[in-house]
Amino acid sequence: MKKSYNHDQLEEVFQVLKNPQKYGSDFFQKYESNQQMLDLYNELRQYKESGQKLEQIDAPNIGLEWQKLTYKLKEQQRRKRGWMIAASVAVLLSCAFIFQFDRIVNQMDQDGNQLAQIEKGNSKALLITSGGNEYRLDEGINRIISEKEGVQIHTDSNHVVQYSRFAGESNENKLADMYNTLKVPRLGEYQLVLSDGTKVWLNSESELRYPVKFTGATREVELLGEAYFDVEKNPGKPFFVKTKSTTTRVLGTEFNVSAYPSEELNITLVEGSIELNSKQISGKVLLIPGDNANLKIGGDKIYVSQVDVRKYTAWRDGYFYFEKERLEDILTKLERWYDFKVFYQNPAVKDYAFRMRADRNEDFAEIVSRLEQTGRISMKLKGNVIVVSDVNR
Repeated sequence: MKKSYNHDQLEEVFQVLKNPQKYGSDFFQKYESNQQMLDLYNELRQYKESGQKLEQIDAPNIGLEWQKLTYKLKEQQRRKRGWMIAASVAVLLSCAFIFQFDRIVNQMDQDGNQLAQIEKGNSKALLITSGGNEYRLDEGINRIISEKEGVQIHTDSNHVVQYSRFAGESNENKLADMYNTLKVPRLGEYQLVLSDGTKVWLNSESELRYPVKFTGATREVELLGEAYFDVEKNPGKPFFVKTKSTTTRVLGTEFNVSAYPSEELNITLVEGSIELNSKQISGKVLLIPGDNANLKIGGDKIYVSQVDVRKYTAWRDGYFYFEKERLEDILTKLERWYDFKVFYQNPAVKDYAFRMRADRNEDFAEIVSRLEQTGRISMKLKGNVIVVSDVNR
C-alpha cells in the first residue's frame, strides 16, 4: 500500500468499517471521483488476490496496528528474501482492511440491496415557447397551449406534442422567427409531430429546437442528444438536422441521430437516403439503408459501415438492444433511463463486451440479473450507486 495515505484517511476508512449503515453510502458517493481513495481500494483488491491469509483488525488505532505489523514483518524476515519484505508489509496491512471492507460490503448487500426500487424512465419533457414560457409535459393529459400568431400546441395522453393553426393565417415572416424547444430530461422520452407532419422521438437527455412552422425553401431543426426522425416527404423542401458537428440533409426518410456531448456521433439510416456534411471533413457522405456514419470524438473522418440498425434504433421501439457492446457504454445508456450511478471496482470490466435485449419497462433488477447471469460481473447497490466488480478477481 502506498505511504501517501495519512492518518485521517485511514481513520475515515475505519469509521466506515465500524458503522456502514451510517457512513457507507456517503463514503461511496464522496470518493466516487477521488482518484487517491480509488487507488487505495484498487490496491486492497490486488493484495487480496495474492492469496495471503486475511487477519481481522478490530481497533481503529493506526499506530498500534503498525506496531503489530512491524513485529510480524520482523518474524517473516528470517524466511523471506529482501525483495519480498516490502510486499509483505503492504499485504499484511491491506489484508486487514480488505477483510473488514468485504464484511461491510456483504452487510450492506443484505440491508440495502433494493434494486427493484431503482426508478425507471417514463414520458416527460419541458416545452419552451418562443416567448420563453415553460410547460412541463409529464401529466399525460390533453391540453392546448396558445402560442403567438395564433399557433396552437396540442399535447395528449399519448405524450405527443403537435402543432396546428386554427386562429387564422398569420404573417409568414413572423412565423419564421418563432422557435420552440422541447427538452427531455434524464429518465425521460417524448414524441413530437412538427408542423409539416414529420414525426420525432426524443430520447433521454436530449433537446430539439425547431420553428413552429416551416417557412422558406428548407426545413431545419437543431438537435442535442438523440432523436429518431420519420421525415414527411417533400422533394421541394429538403429537411436538415443540425448537430454540433454535422448537418444531415434528407428529402423523406427514417433515421436516427445520436449526438450527445462528449460521445461519438452516430447517424443511422433505416429507410431512404441522406447526405451528411461536417465541418471536420471535406466533401459529402451519402448513406444508404442500413448504413451507420460514425464520427469519433475530435475525429476528422466519418466512418460508414453496414450495421444491425436495431442497435441504434431499439430505444424508439421501447427496448434496449446491445450487440457485443462495451459494459461502460451499456451502463451509460442505462443511466439515462434508470436512476443510478456507477462505480467500477475493476476498471478493466468497462471493456467487457455483452449481448442483451431488454424491455425498457422492465425493472432495473431484471436488467442487472441478466448481466450477472453471464458469470463475468457482479453488480451491487450501495445507496444510489451500482458497484460493478469482476467475479473472477
